[in-house]
Amino acid sequence: MVYSLRWLIVSILLLVTLAGATHAAEEGTVRATSSWLAEGRYFQVQEELALFVGAFAGVMYVETKQGAMDAAQLLCPGMIEINLKDGQQSGEGRCLITARDGAKVYAIWRCAGEHFSGCTGTFTLNGGTGRFKGITGHSEFEVRSELADLATTAGEQSVAGTASGVAVWPALTYKIP
Repeated sequence: MVYSLRWLIVSILLLVTLAGATHAAEEGTVRATSSWLAEGRYFQVQEELALFVGAFAGVMYVETKQGAMDAAQLLCPGMIEINLKDGQQSGEGRCLITARDGAKVYAIWRCAGEHFSGCTGTFTLNGGTGRFKGITGHSEFEVRSELADLATTAGEQSVAGTASGVAVWPALTYKIP
């Protein structure tokens, strides 16, 4: 009976150790790029200030140091304030990055730059689901846009807008507990 109890305890400890090993922490740095399309509305909220409210969507390509590449769906709702006099802008929002297996990563972005040209700032990972549960991380990032289309309708208080461009995260660090 004592032998059976010892064997049971050793077996349980071995299973707990193996289970912990399969869920070991992971961390690293990757490079990511995305082409995106944005849709939203522009509102003139002051005499020389416009506000864009919309979402940026595209595919995020993630490349590891080993050269492996993976893709995920990227959806980033946000707001950007634009100075109508000098074109300077600043914005912030959230992102939802969805991997092929359905696991999600959540992020917060903030940037500043020149409207219809570029925006640079910070990108912070702040949680996830599935295999990304508890993920944290950070990167500087840059968004470039040259193409935009605005559509007005008489009597409306806003202008519909679409734009396209690219985003680059040169060194996105991450840690999964």
